[in-house]
Amino acid sequence: MRPTLQNLKKEKNQTPLDARFAILNRDHKNIRQHSILKKVCFLAAIIHIVFIFFFLNIGSLWLSVFNVFSVIIWLIAMYQNQQGRYVLATFMGTIETILHAVLATHFLGLSTGFQYFLWPVALLVMVSNSFITQSSIVMGFVVILLFGALSIYAKDITYEYAFPVLTDFVLLINIFFAALAFIIIIMNSQDKNEQNEQYLYEISNKDKLTGAFNRQFVYDLMKQTYSERRGFKALDYTLVLTDIDDFKEVNESLGHIAGDAMIKQVATYLQSAVRETDIVARWGGEEFLIVLMNIESDNSETLIEKIRENVRYQVTIEGLGERLTTLSFGVAKAKEDEQFEDTIRRADLSMYKAKKLGKDRIINAQ
Repeated sequence: MRPTLQNLKKEKNQTPLDARFAILNRDHKNIRQHSILKKVCFLAAIIHIVFIFFFLNIGSLWLSVFNVFSVIIWLIAMYQNQQGRYVLATFMGTIETILHAVLATHFLGLSTGFQYFLWPVALLVMVSNSFITQSSIVMGFVVILLFGALSIYAKDITYEYAFPVLTDFVLLINIFFAALAFIIIIMNSQDKNEQNEQYLYEISNKDKLTGAFNRQFVYDLMKQTYSERRGFKALDYTLVLTDIDDFKEVNESLGHIAGDAMIKQVATYLQSAVRETDIVARWGGEEFLIVLMNIESDNSETLIEKIRENVRYQVTIEGLGERLTTLSFGVAKAKEDEQFEDTIRRADLSMYKAKKLGKDRIINAQ
């Protein structure tokens, strides 16, 4: 049964575009949360297995039994994290660590350093995406206050178990593991932030189809170059605007998939043909802009001619037969004190002149 207009409107209202972006943003943040919890849960399970035998050896049966349950809790938290239940996994790990720190400090005192595990817990809660920002800050602050209260409460508790000579060693080990968990959380958060920044850079500055820079990136770059480096050599650039000849016929005869493939291949070739200091951007549709930085006129002419001659051998689309892919070029070298928009306008006029004169040629702007 075909959907009615009313049903379509209802479906549209249920899944607005903003909501879809919110889902994507949530999933992207959950990747970081999953990664942090995976490492923390594994490390915590290993540590508590060691604690089982340690507490047995010093004669603290209750703490040893508690650590058996601790291992089970962290393994369950690891499973819940794997299933995407990040809030539950974070909550289980937080409660277990707080209880463990409080009980161990109550029985053993401050000399063994179990209270220091509250610090990575506070950090984990504060960087967690499972809670809203205000709640994360409040919970982290409460855990830090608990550390202070526990330090005051247990300051007079003395160690009364076996092997008292090991207390300094245990203190050092606990500080090490607490610091290790702290570092893992910080480094993982930093790594994911850098990945997020790279992801945002890619989607904001690069064309999705070709991977070349987009028009906005070039405008922003040239505006910054002109305003911040005025009078420097960086202003010496040549703009090359190029367009795929007879691209409309390819789209009409072979379809948009073949057209997209041609655009991608042309972009790949242009990026490989220029220097590392040059910029290739998809200017729109089948048009590309090449920014040649600090290049002499003779060298730019040689480079562009080489691109024009070789592109026909580099772009191969199934169904084209003997038809070769060619490009038309408009070239404009920036004049002194000329705005970028004026230079691109001269390159654009030259490119259209190349089209009118028969295509597959280079026209230099006056």
